[in-house]
Amino acid sequence: MSVSNLSRVVWKVSLPVILAGASETVLHLIDTIFLARVGVAELGALAVADSVLLLFLVMPVGLAEAIQILASRRAGQRRTDAVASIFNQGFLAVAFVSLIVTTALRLAWPFIGKWFVESQGMGVLVNNYLQIAAWGIFFVGANFAYSALLMSSGKTAALVPAAIILAGTNICVNYVLIFGKLGFPVMGMRGAAFGSLAAEAAAFLFLTVYVLRAFDKARYKLFRFHGLERKTLRLLGRLSAPIVVQNSLETLRWLAFFLIFERVSEAALAIANIVSTCYVVFWIPTEGFAETSCSLVSRFVGRNQPERIGNLLRDAIGGALVATLPFLAIALLVPRWFFAWFAPESVLLADGSASLRVVALAMLVVIPGEMWFVAVSGTGDTAAALGIELILTATMVGIAYLTAVPLAWPIEIVWLALPIAWSVCLLISYMWIKSRIWRRLEI
Repeated sequence: MSVSNLSRVVWKVSLPVILAGASETVLHLIDTIFLARVGVAELGALAVADSVLLLFLVMPVGLAEAIQILASRRAGQRRTDAVASIFNQGFLAVAFVSLIVTTALRLAWPFIGKWFVESQGMGVLVNNYLQIAAWGIFFVGANFAYSALLMSSGKTAALVPAAIILAGTNICVNYVLIFGKLGFPVMGMRGAAFGSLAAEAAAFLFLTVYVLRAFDKARYKLFRFHGLERKTLRLLGRLSAPIVVQNSLETLRWLAFFLIFERVSEAALAIANIVSTCYVVFWIPTEGFAETSCSLVSRFVGRNQPERIGNLLRDAIGGALVATLPFLAIALLVPRWFFAWFAPESVLLADGSASLRVVALAMLVVIPGEMWFVAVSGTGDTAAALGIELILTATMVGIAYLTAVPLAWPIEIVWLALPIAWSVCLLISYMWIKSRIWRRLEI
């Protein structure tokens, strides 16, 4: 495959994944827009609630990521039967783990929540959201497992209508339940939780029907379970364990980041939620190209073609930059335009513009940092990726705490922790890939 053909493949696979990857971001974006019309407290509580929910999602999502890595490797080895077996066993594991973490979240959070959130009122809001949203953990995990199967098989086009269904359902249910339309009571935070739950369930139903129809039953034998395959489960467990810890660190990084702002003020937390929401919007193209890069790196390693990783990542970085630059230009030139979608209050518009500019410029470091970072996971060296994630988290949280609490600097200075941490991640990931230490692994 020539360099130009590789570039076309990267774009062809990434575009549907970008739209699909936007789905989870869109849920938070929609909730943020709706709850900003309810109150500043609800807006801040959403940042904490979503971070906690993501923390309990790391196990099922980590298993789904392991499914993608291993299924892509088998696809690269042209072992179609193994792809189906990996998905079947992985789907069972995702369902089992989802049941456990759903129960744990609903039972544990009312007792441990007070240790995380200082404000009692905000703690009630967070708990109201989590008690309902926890039921959606299975649907989220299953949807990620479906995405892993579709990514490894090159059938990513189905992710586009799934994302549309998810967003459309969320908007409709949010409008009705948050504001109390069509005879329903005003539910606020609880309405947003029901909206997310309904959206994930609708996407799950669509993807289930699509997968059953799109894959040849004779070749793939999906959902045909003949007991547990211990070798496959052990391999998925070995791959997913570092990913779970890595995703936990990422989620804890943002949870700690928000809790730092919560200790500054309620308004500072609300601003942090809006800025981080803009950040994840900027992140959407990067995530799509990163998912493609992870799968293709795994394929290249499976075909013993590691020399192609550099060209792949250069194409992915260029594509992500091209897709992201329009958003960054708007954020730099007219940041108030972004904030006007979320913040009716002028104080939030004024205080958040500088922070948004910092985050927009940070993307110039975040994009290459993420591409080289996911390449480490794509090689199967998830233990090394975990170590890099730990360094990234410690750097970002440490700088944020120092600048926000002891030094009490302006919040835009606190956001500088983001580009500094990602610069460190980029340097380490680049050196690790170039060293080829990861070739010691066999999966």
